[in-house]
Amino acid sequence: MRIQGFLHELPFFASLTDPELDLIVSLSGLVEGNAGDHLIREGEQVRILYVMLSGEAEVIRADTKWNRVVIASMGRGALIGEMSLVESAPASATIEATGAFQALAIEHEKFNQLVEEHPNLGCKIFKQIARTTSLRLRKTSGLLAEYMPHDT
Repeated sequence: MRIQGFLHELPFFASLTDPELDLIVSLSGLVEGNAGDHLIREGEQVRILYVMLSGEAEVIRADTKWNRVVIASMGRGALIGEMSLVESAPASATIEATGAFQALAIEHEKFNQLVEEHPNLGCKIFKQIARTTSLRLRKTSGLLAEYMPHDT
């Protein structure tokens, strides 16, 4: 699999040039796993940004009684761990693979160094992170509205 070509097909990376994609890929490693593997665990510090190359994962939160609640599914092309990249806070959810997967993994420290050395690239990436977060928030707000009590 030619990773640069794959990344270019994803909306998140579409605005990046080939040399910019080469910089990102040069910092990345390939992670493979199976169903039940955790990419991120709720409450733990996240130190890696993932891009799903294949497979699917569920976003899981614990409710007030510590029951597992699946709040979303993520598949090919999903960006995982970007919220902790932005705010350096522990994970707000667990990301668990539902089957075999491959993901590109970039350590936050290496990523931060890259954007400091290449601020234009950093601006492009953080703009896309903001768009991704905004889309997820809109979707979540819509779902929340469906479950809120309605006056009749």
